[in-house]
Amino acid sequence: MEELGKNTMGHGEYIADRMKGAELQLSAPLSVIASPEHIEALRSSSGSGWLSDANYIPLGAGEPIPDQELGQSGIVLFEVDPAIPASMDRIRHLHRIRPGMPQIVAMRDVDLKLVRTLVREGVADVVEIPFSAEEILQTVVAVLETHREAVGSEVRLAPLIAVTRAVGGSGATTIASHLAAGLAAGKAHAKVCIFDLDIQFGRMAEVLGLTPRRTLSDLLDAGGRIDSALLHTVAQSHHDGLDLIAAPAEIVPIEAVRAEDLARVIDLARKEYDFVVLDLPASLTNWSLSVLAGASSIVMVVEQSLASLRQARRRLDLFRNLGLDHRRVSIVVNRTEKKLFSSINMGDVEEALGRPVLAGVSADPATLCAAQDRGILADAVRRKSPFVSDMEKLSDLIAATVAEDVR
Repeated sequence: MEELGKNTMGHGEYIADRMKGAELQLSAPLSVIASPEHIEALRSSSGSGWLSDANYIPLGAGEPIPDQELGQSGIVLFEVDPAIPASMDRIRHLHRIRPGMPQIVAMRDVDLKLVRTLVREGVADVVEIPFSAEEILQTVVAVLETHREAVGSEVRLAPLIAVTRAVGGSGATTIASHLAAGLAAGKAHAKVCIFDLDIQFGRMAEVLGLTPRRTLSDLLDAGGRIDSALLHTVAQSHHDGLDLIAAPAEIVPIEAVRAEDLARVIDLARKEYDFVVLDLPASLTNWSLSVLAGASSIVMVVEQSLASLRQARRRLDLFRNLGLDHRRVSIVVNRTEKKLFSSINMGDVEEALGRPVLAGVSADPATLCAAQDRGILADAVRRKSPFVSDMEKLSDLIAATVAEDVR
């Protein structure tokens, strides 16, 4: 640090002093990911002494970044080549696996238009290649200070509960709707919003007996112009104490949703409500995986069938490979039948998935059919239904699970 101060005639000393203070805010070291020749040049350059504790990861600009390489990094600087799509994918990948970690991009021939694009993608700042130790130092200090201020002023976000399914037709929409109603009933005056994100085949409005005039499409189309007034205009209230953001009225391509637009909408809802529940489609997409990565709790709905368990296991493996915390995934077995000689029991489910089952929800087709035909929830048809009792217990369990997650 002293060497840098001498070489930069006082300016480096000022930056170095700020860096000492900034280092106290780092929960973990800086990681530098770049081609081996760039890393070697940086390490041997004048004024790089302050980088002695950095985590250097030599990788070509187009090589994927292994999740485990980042360790407990608090900030990451990585090389990007706009001509290589896989290189640009690094930005989204890092956002997915480490959403709160500031990113600094390193690239040649920086131009203003591209920098603006990168900032819209969530990049904190950009430095040029070949590296300058002083430029990196100044950039890291500025990013850390901005990040610290942003964290300090962060609005408290409601828990985000994502309901996903092993296979289609497993009753996840029914679970999601009753879970949302249970959360609204289980806490005094809790405000709950449920999103029907099955943009092609969503039927949450039908289940709840609602006929919305506006849908999720209106929020996504608003882009950066979205605000709480528009959100509450689109949200339709249900008499059981929850608001619905309905799926688009028309079938749209599953990949038509932009992850950043959806994230903006969901974050706004988390500022306006006490709980936000998402009913996800059976298909896995880039945007649905991004949503799952940011969820406080993931409820995976399975059934006691080989097909359901096989697909559930595949999804759990995918979640693990993506770096999702397995502790946030809760297994819920729907349509359980307490038969003495059932071919697949709860123990079999746990063994097949290698995970404990959080809860089972009893099969009660007569009550549910009657409720859905009338557009009401099951407790309005049969208050003492085993299904209703199980859903009340599940709502309490999920509420307890996310109680510590609120920021």
